[in-house]
Amino acid sequence: METIMVLVWMVSLVAIFVYGFKWFKHRQNTRIRQRNQKKLLISVAVMVVSFVMVGVTGGNTEKSSSSDSSNKTEKISKKTKYVGKDKYDIAKKENVALIAKKKKLSKQEDKLQGQRDDIETQEAEAKQKAEEEQATAKKQEEQQAKEAQKQQEAAQKRQQKQAQEAQQQQQQQSQQAQSQQSTSQQGDMNTAETGTIIGNSRSHIYHVPGQRGYNMNSSNAVRFNTEQDAINAGYRRSKV
Repeated sequence: METIMVLVWMVSLVAIFVYGFKWFKHRQNTRIRQRNQKKLLISVAVMVVSFVMVGVTGGNTEKSSSSDSSNKTEKISKKTKYVGKDKYDIAKKENVALIAKKKKLSKQEDKLQGQRDDIETQEAEAKQKAEEEQATAKKQEEQQAKEAQKQQEAAQKRQQKQAQEAQQQQQQQSQQAQSQQSTSQQGDMNTAETGTIIGNSRSHIYHVPGQRGYNMNSSNAVRFNTEQDAINAGYRRSKV
């Protein structure tokens, strides 16, 4: 019995070192740390109990041995010694088998825990990746919306500018037509009869030979040698 307790004490001592190392190694992982801490405390408790049992059984063994040695013959002592050795061998084998089984179960538990940790890590990574992809898609959508809004605003500005230019051109043509109509109805000269470039100082419109003539006052007539001279003077050519 004393030998078995010694073996149990030694095994628990080894377990203390093993689980103490695992506890220190995985101290950052709360779940693994708590599991190893629990096993460490159990190993310490087993060591303490086995240590006490060794002391108790050791004392009883010494007393019984001293008492029996004085009453038994040498032959009986040898027989008892052999019987005790057989029990020790059986107990030792059983203890070795239990230790091996415990190690196997511990490895299986560590393997399962490692698989659970891997699954949790993969789930966390997948969740983080999904959140990042969602944020990227949202950002791209916002950028596309802003770009579409900019293009729409630019198109509206172009349309407004084109409408303003068309309106201004229409007003200029209307003013020119009115000016030509007023000058054609009055005046003492006709531009088609002069054979030169004639500008109207009031409307700042010039006519070239070959265009339709219109009447105007000779006092408002300005003669130019070339169209460039008329343009440089601030005149624009008649549309008709």
